[in-house]
Amino acid sequence: MPQKIGSNVVAPFERVKDVNVIMTILHPQPLVGLGNLLLINKVDKPATLKKTAAPAVTPAVAGAGTGAGTGAGTGTGTSGGTTPKDAQDNKDKTDQGSSTTGDRAFSNELSNDDRMNGLLKRKVDTATGAVYREYKNLDAVAVDYPENSPVWFKANSYFAQANHSDRIAILDYVDGKLLDTLKDFWYYNWTFMAFVDNTINDDVILASNICESNQDHFLVLQSNDLAQFTQFYGQNYTIGLKHDLSEAMDTALVGAVATKTVGSCTWKFKELEGITPEDLTTQERAGIENSHCIAYIQVDGRNETAEGFSMSGEYIDLLHGEIWVKVNVGNELQRLLQENDKVPYDATGISMVSARINYVLDLAWKQGIIQTNDDTSKGMYEVTTTPRSAQSRDDLSKRHYGGASFTYHASSAIHSLTIHGTVNSDTIMQ
Repeated sequence: MPQKIGSNVVAPFERVKDVNVIMTILHPQPLVGLGNLLLINKVDKPATLKKTAAPAVTPAVAGAGTGAGTGAGTGTGTSGGTTPKDAQDNKDKTDQGSSTTGDRAFSNELSNDDRMNGLLKRKVDTATGAVYREYKNLDAVAVDYPENSPVWFKANSYFAQANHSDRIAILDYVDGKLLDTLKDFWYYNWTFMAFVDNTINDDVILASNICESNQDHFLVLQSNDLAQFTQFYGQNYTIGLKHDLSEAMDTALVGAVATKTVGSCTWKFKELEGITPEDLTTQERAGIENSHCIAYIQVDGRNETAEGFSMSGEYIDLLHGEIWVKVNVGNELQRLLQENDKVPYDATGISMVSARINYVLDLAWKQGIIQTNDDTSKGMYEVTTTPRSAQSRDDLSKRHYGGASFTYHASSAIHSLTIHGTVNSDTIMQ
């Protein structure tokens, strides 16, 4: 295929030969799944859209930061503030044209320097002044957020985990605009979010309620004060972590578990790199778990997350699996409509709908989201459809079909054991 650099187009040369071998190089695909992390970062100044090309910057030197796998760090992450570096530098050092004396202006198009520095995506929302960015690694984050700043501190803990994604998203928002900002970026490439500032305030409560309303994203909170979680008790899609704020357990937990195949693991018993286990009494542990919070402890010489549930007491893996089924059934049916010239409104078309739903549920069973029936060794799910004749005149008129439904029994996991042993003794007791 002709390749173009600048205005010159060069086609491959022809050769006098009867055989032409064409090679294709396949690269790893971006992780677009249900385990990616978004950091919510409050800033003072709104972002504006920069229409001109971004000025050149010096590419980040590999290894200039601490890099992934260097540990989660033990500092408080307060040095440097939450304002991105590109909004702190002077005009002659601006990254995207922003400065401390003017507006924070960014371009939606990435320059070559941006890509070399590890920036994967940038989108400015002019209505709210928010800017969304995806970074390749910790060094890429450090280009915009100084080392040991609160944002870098959270990202460092995330990338220190073995199962972190190939990216991290950071969303800068301004005061009073969180609702509209999250609405605009809700369906970007992330499922778990954590605030850079661990303070439990009105924005955090709002984010928790937004997650609860939409039922397809998680908010991960961390506090060392158990009383702070009382107001979130009963929330399905808010995860509470009781841990000292000198370590970012919230981003560490997401980095350690979230990108694993949904349904393949529970969130209990997980070891977090760079996180120190807390020395708890049995009463203290019981108090934490009765509050539906998760602590990080040591059991028999091994560090582990003490539980795996959300603030409602429902298990995270079950809810994560529910989101997976919802998203994939929707995606599969969308492809059905797009890839076929016509899905007929009759028994044939309804069977096509049923087949796609069955396909997703079968895959969910194989992943461990759906329970196995011990008698049949098959997944415990059922898809039901009603015929065209059962649809309302209004639905028929609008070409809408609403007669498909499904049920499944969620898979579970063993979190504790009680074993009964019997010892036969030859001693005769008097």
